[in-house]
Amino acid sequence: MDEPPSPVTIVEVRGTAKGRMRLIRLSDGREFLVNDESCVRSGIVAGGEFTEGLFATIESAEQRVNTHEAALRLLSHRARSENEMRTRLRMRGFEPDAVDDEVVRLREAGLLDDGQFARAWVEDRKRTAPRGRKMLRYELLGRGIAPDAVDQATDGIDDRTTAIDLARSRARGSALANYDAFMAKVGGFLRRRGFDWTVVAEATRLVWAETGGAPAEPEENTLIVD
Repeated sequence: MDEPPSPVTIVEVRGTAKGRMRLIRLSDGREFLVNDESCVRSGIVAGGEFTEGLFATIESAEQRVNTHEAALRLLSHRARSENEMRTRLRMRGFEPDAVDDEVVRLREAGLLDDGQFARAWVEDRKRTAPRGRKMLRYELLGRGIAPDAVDQATDGIDDRTTAIDLARSRARGSALANYDAFMAKVGGFLRRRGFDWTVVAEATRLVWAETGGAPAEPEENTLIVD
């Protein structure tokens, strides 16, 4: 009767010159590299038995470590919403469970915060490309931000003041012959930035008057060319 094969054991676990990696050497002669964090997660120690179950545990731990490193690279470029982070990681082929765990890990570490993301998004838009509250809400909701967080981030935005400032900036240097041409250019620009008709009409009439244009009341069906 054949004797059962001897169990495979972990002969050596040692660091390498490749940063946060450890060399694992087994009693059957196999060797492989494992991330430091994966070693800790898997409980790998010299003298322990190496089983197929342990190998599966190591693979799962490596998946989570690689997911974390990919997430940190994404965050190194700019802040991300939770929904965006999930989408990006899944596009890179990481397993759904690893992605879910990573989102929780980043959230608990304060690296993912949808409320903070929404506030930063609004402030950046104010600074670089001002737009109406309606468009800001659309952008944030499209990035998976919860409606409550969107409401808090956009609360207090004054569309009227923003539209007037943009109209003044757009009108500067323009030599438009009449109000209709002014409305087509400046009003169309404001509409593309997400301001509603009432705000656009008020802003364009005010700024047209400031430029010295003749008083004009646009017809209700005035066409704004986008």
